[in-house]
Amino acid sequence: MSLLLLAPVAVVAACAPEREPVTPTTSPSAPESSGEGLGVVAPAAASTAPEIPPAGDVFGPTGHNWPTRTPRAYDAFDASIECECTWEAIATAITAVDVAAPDGSARVLVRPGVLPGNGAGSTSEPVLADVGREGRASRVLVIPRDGTESVTIDGSLRLDAVVGVAFAGFSTFPKSLVLTSTRDVAWAWSKGQAFNITSGDSGPTENTEFVECVTPDAVSGDADTWAFRTGANPFRDIAVRGCYIAPTYKEDGSSSHCDTLQLSGNADKEGLLLEGTVLFSSTNAGFIPAAEARDIVFDRSLLVGGDRMLERYPLPDGANAFTSGAPSVVNAAKSIDEMSAKDSIFIGRVRGTFASVENSTISAADPPAATGGAFESDPSLADIDAEWLDARAPMPTDDRLREIWQLR
Repeated sequence: MSLLLLAPVAVVAACAPEREPVTPTTSPSAPESSGEGLGVVAPAAASTAPEIPPAGDVFGPTGHNWPTRTPRAYDAFDASIECECTWEAIATAITAVDVAAPDGSARVLVRPGVLPGNGAGSTSEPVLADVGREGRASRVLVIPRDGTESVTIDGSLRLDAVVGVAFAGFSTFPKSLVLTSTRDVAWAWSKGQAFNITSGDSGPTENTEFVECVTPDAVSGDADTWAFRTGANPFRDIAVRGCYIAPTYKEDGSSSHCDTLQLSGNADKEGLLLEGTVLFSSTNAGFIPAAEARDIVFDRSLLVGGDRMLERYPLPDGANAFTSGAPSVVNAAKSIDEMSAKDSIFIGRVRGTFASVENSTISAADPPAATGGAFESDPSLADIDAEWLDARAPMPTDDRLREIWQLR
């Protein structure tokens, strides 16, 4: 699947093995814009906001979600700089605009080229490390200058201890990304096979967001699709906004436990928001929290389990045919008051006692308990079809993403 073009200014993992997609979809280049060379930092005037199609009553990416504490690419900037397409130049440019506008809005425009990836394993060399600064009024925005086809990433990658930066428009598909010990960081408007988080030796992961990050294809493999893990440090305040996460189907006879989004690790996990997100269950489950997790909120999200994800993602040849039973959509059997739900839909079995529930529906006739509020049961959801999914969770094809992810 091609990377996506956004013009004239474009906006748009713990370990993730490379896995074979179960189901497989370029646009012309935007004209190069002129800009200041590295070392010359100048203000940038605002441009016209794009006409983004209405979001409608849908889940997943719509083009309306954007990182918090981050100016849009068409806003006016107190400091804006162009840099060459290398990680070293990007790091230098982030520092330069921060120095030029320590209390103002700042932007880095990356010129066309190829960025290397060193792998997304927990011991892989990070492409950026110890970059950025705490205490900024807004994050430094880093985007490709000429559209996302103008900047490609040739492998999976890891960022370590990056602070106060939002990256938008850098897709890794079919490779993966892991953010390690990041603080006040966002990765937005991006396609990739996995978007993962670890809290490693560099410190906790705090105030970190994935915004309209898309894993569009189901894969055949033995690992979770996405994973948020604590190592030596905790994580706090993680947000998954307007994202789309396809399932992983394990092979027949595999003893692995494949989930779509799993939390793990011994350190504390406090604050996880899934907002406007669609998630399809993998062979074993859709979402699994860890026992130590607290304050997990599903807000305006759609989670599809049971066997309904097969309406969009049929089992490939040789896949396990759910020999352990139909996948739960949320598997948190021992969880008490860790999770809350608002304006969300759960299709499939949900296990765990919720802290609060507001205006949320489940397909099961016997919904899980809640300390405050209650789920509404709608058994007809257990029979939804592909047309129902298309209306509420449009497939994030290149054409759709090209339409909603554009700024002019």
